[in-house]
Amino acid sequence: MPLRGADVAEFTVLVLKIAFLAILWLFILLVAAVINSDMIGSRQRRTDNVDLPPLPDSRKTKRGKKEPWVLAIDSGIHAGDRLQLVPEVRIGRSEACELVLDDDYVSSMHAMLSHREEGGWFLKDLGSTNGTFVNAERIAHPTTVGVNDVIRIGEVQMRLEI
Repeated sequence: MPLRGADVAEFTVLVLKIAFLAILWLFILLVAAVINSDMIGSRQRRTDNVDLPPLPDSRKTKRGKKEPWVLAIDSGIHAGDRLQLVPEVRIGRSEACELVLDDDYVSSMHAMLSHREEGGWFLKDLGSTNGTFVNAERIAHPTTVGVNDVIRIGEVQMRLEI
């Protein structure tokens, strides 16, 4: 028996309903996975990250100027800490970061502070949700940072020191 026009229309609507429900369930599972990874990431707390490998804090540039090799944390759980910097410091909630920040507004891999071979530091946002700020301005590209600049990641403020 061939299908009539009404039967084809009903079948098409049924297929569309099933496809919509399948897509909806995939979306719900994706959201649950993201929430789960964020919850697990925020529960992981590491306080031993404060002891980064030591480097001299009085390195000089080619021009003879001293440049910063210390990161002073002004707010958050590590407020008051001063960390010796290494040439590349990943900042975020993940255990894979050199500086782990236990803050709900910090992404797993939030930002990277890197030293240039010719001297100076730059800060790069690694695609974080809440952004990385230098002197109260959200950065979109790698940005040079120096001693007088205030860096804010999540609710944590920090600065470079000599």
